Amino acid sequence: MKNFKIAKIQQQLKDKAIDALIINRTDEFLNEYIPPDAERLSWATDFSGSAGRAIINQNTSSLFVDGRYTFQAKEQIDKDMISLLHWNDFSEELKKNFEKNKCVALDPMLHSIEEVNKIIELADENETKLYFTRPNLIDELWIDKPERKYSVIFNHPINYAGIDASNKVDQFVNELKSNNLDSYFLSSLDSIAWLLNIRADDILHTPLAFSYLFISVENKPILYLSIEKLNTDLKNRLSNFLNLQPIEKINNIFKNLTKKLKVGFDYKNTSYFFYNLALDNDLIPSNLQNPCLIPKATKNETELEGSRKAHLRDGVSITKFLYWLKNHQSVEEENEISVANKLLSFRESNELFHSVSFDSISAIGKNAALPHYRADKNNPVSLKNNCIYLSDSGGQYYDGTTDITRTIILGNPNKEQIDRFTRVLKGHINLSTHTFKKGTKGTDIDYLARESLQEINCDYDHGTGHGIGSFLSVHEAPQRISKKSMFPSVELLPGMILSNEPGYYKEGEYGIRIENIIVVKEDKENQLKFENISWAPIDKDLIDSNMLNRRELDWINDYHQRVFEKLSIFLSLEEKNWLQNVTKPL
Repeated sequence: MKNFKIAKIQQQLKDKAIDALIINRTDEFLNEYIPPDAERLSWATDFSGSAGRAIINQNTSSLFVDGRYTFQAKEQIDKDMISLLHWNDFSEELKKNFEKNKCVALDPMLHSIEEVNKIIELADENETKLYFTRPNLIDELWIDKPERKYSVIFNHPINYAGIDASNKVDQFVNELKSNNLDSYFLSSLDSIAWLLNIRADDILHTPLAFSYLFISVENKPILYLSIEKLNTDLKNRLSNFLNLQPIEKINNIFKNLTKKLKVGFDYKNTSYFFYNLALDNDLIPSNLQNPCLIPKATKNETELEGSRKAHLRDGVSITKFLYWLKNHQSVEEENEISVANKLLSFRESNELFHSVSFDSISAIGKNAALPHYRADKNNPVSLKNNCIYLSDSGGQYYDGTTDITRTIILGNPNKEQIDRFTRVLKGHINLSTHTFKKGTKGTDIDYLARESLQEINCDYDHGTGHGIGSFLSVHEAPQRISKKSMFPSVELLPGMILSNEPGYYKEGEYGIRIENIIVVKEDKENQLKFENISWAPIDKDLIDSNMLNRRELDWINDYHQRVFEKLSIFLSLEEKNWLQNVTKPL
């Protein structure tokens, strides 16, 4: 598809004497999932993935994505106007734009403090002018830009949250005191939602409210949000320990504060705009990792039990869906959208279901080779016999957030597909059964899931596991299992919930991924292990049992036995008989 917007942006740069523009795919809260009015990267490049950035020069432009989106980006962008590069190449490409007397522009609202400080250093070294664009340059061209919408804000009760909000705030204040800070500015929406036990639907699929929180050691915390979206009871609860202010007043947040007040920011996850605003008001910014991160990630017992229950209900939905799909009279009558809607209908019948936790990945054949594929609702691809189908989906339940991937064969697999699926399964089992010392980081054990694939010089270009929130983000920081991490020093701690999702992708043909959710648990003295909380059958038609050792065979047989025991009581007789058959020992 021809992209005419890049040329408009380039003309705009020439008119304003700007040599290069950096575009981040995020919003002012630095969210992964963003509202429609923040989709500036998508508007400019036509790339619709959830992670990416671009550099647009007066005559050239480049889009940077990671391995999850390489294939997708290739199909979406105008290759005559935009060069596609890997995410890891961004820094080197950016440096090429920093020359004496050149001008590089960015929106300080859409970049972290840490990121902008590095760019400032680069600009100073090369005598390059750095131009902060407010208003955003894309917004000046985006004539049909959607309006920001605010949803109803609702209470997340103690029977799901486990800890009262005022107690969490007290712990937060104590953390500030121990770090000799007077205050803290918090803009991470999932942290604010967790800290205050509130939820909303301002972000699609993630129950968050647009908000900012300023916490002072001496005074009542100030919460900036859409006050009119609070019901009376919730407004009264929050007013007991917070000062409520309209979100429109956020630019005045530091205006009347005492000069030289020490204000904490998470430099990795806070917009540079607010850091600069603090400097303008003669405050002293200080870098302190968000005090909510670790307490939020290490779920309390109420949150863990809720998550277990949510995954059990979700597993029933997945199993009903797999039964329906595997026993369909003619799969070719269905398409990627219709089967995704069928799965949604099973989920919607569940107790405590709120919404899906992300746009479901429903992919047949070559589309399954795109790790973050999105089916075209206007032109859905039909299912085919003797083809691999991949479903990656999840639900937001009031007691937990779920995420699960199952890859199945519709018909008969070939030898290569069986080999690759079995290797992915071996990696999944290897990680799932691993015991490890306290102090272990996610980067230390990522290799376990890749070993079997690497034996034949194969791999996958995405992380093995991401954090999962408690009726919050399906991609929760800081816990992660991957080769690299934004939080390399963060250890895996009891109570952390993560995904386990190795994969294999053959471009243009098929893709494979097996994903369960695991919880870090205490084992023996100084030892930790994983508890699996996802329950749904793994397709035995794609497993070569001769490739599995005794430990791996025991794992899959035990897992399937537990799947049947846990789920069968919720199924019809036909579904139960089918599940019994597909979970028989190998």
